[in-house]
Amino acid sequence: MDEFSATLKTVQNVFLFFLSFCLAAWALLVDYRVYFAGIMLGSMVSMINARFLAWKINKLAAAAIEQKGRKVTLGFLTRAAIAGFAGLVAVRYPEHVALTTTIVGYFFAQLATLVLGILSIRKSKK
Repeated sequence: MDEFSATLKTVQNVFLFFLSFCLAAWALLVDYRVYFAGIMLGSMVSMINARFLAWKINKLAAAAIEQKGRKVTLGFLTRAAIAGFAGLVAVRYPEHVALTTTIVGYFFAQLATLVLGILSIRKSKK
C-alpha cells in the first residue's frame, strides 16, 4: 500500500500544480473563463473521487485482513453522484462553467496516474 499512497500523493501534487495553472489562466484569459472554470470543476471532482476510492480501497484491504463477513463496496454510486452533481452545476450555470471542459476534467486523476505509471516503468527499466 505504500506505493499506492505515494502515487496518490504525487497525483495530488500534480493536481495542485495544474489547478494553480488553471486558476492563473482563468484570471488572465477573461474570454476563456468559462472553459477554465469547467476544467477546474471537473478535475476537482476527479481528485475527490480518486481520494474517496483510495479510502474505500484501504477499508476493503483492512476488511480482508480482518476477515470479517461484512460486505465492503467501492462506492461507485457515491462517486457517480459527485460527478453528476458537477455536471448538474455545469448545466445549471452555463454562463459560468462549460459542460464540455467539466467532462474532460473528470479524467484528470486517471490520466495523471497513467502518465506517472508509464514514467515510473521507464525509470525502472533504465
